Amino acid sequence: MLIYHPAFDIYNCVFRMLQLLSHMKQEEVELDRLRIWDFYLTFPNEARNISYPNSLFELKSIFKKKSPNPYEDLIDSKRIIERMKSYQVSALKCIASYGLIDSDLFNKNIIKRTDKIIPQELAKHFTELSIEKANIIKLIVGFWELPLYGKSGLKDRTGLIEFKYDQR
Repeated sequence: MLIYHPAFDIYNCVFRMLQLLSHMKQEEVELDRLRIWDFYLTFPNEARNISYPNSLFELKSIFKKKSPNPYEDLIDSKRIIERMKSYQVSALKCIASYGLIDSDLFNKNIIKRTDKIIPQELAKHFTELSIEKANIIKLIVGFWELPLYGKSGLKDRTGLIEFKYDQR
């Protein structure tokens, strides 16, 4: 049986990554942070499982509702984000090949947009957000200040990517 899901579609992943990068206020972002953001953009329902810091408590109320569709609930989020990794990295390599992100920094697991302009036909679709995706963008902006590594960092709070053995 063949089942399609946008999480495992490289073209959809390219679009999501460019969408995230276009909404990003910072100049650079760590690869793992972008991967986590992409996961939540793909599975907005999973944002209710994040351990929110007190400063972002108002965001938690947006995502606390259980999904009306039980088929949208993931059994093993860590496994899914690990499966998504090859698609995410391939999508970023594709974006780098078009010169939209810095290739040298990408090799150091840092993603930085270049000055190259995204085609207008594509960029206009980045602003067309569903309510769920708009809320995920709010979440991303809110979580920017959190460190990626360590106890109470983004990796720890989401539980998606192991952080114990990270070397900075």
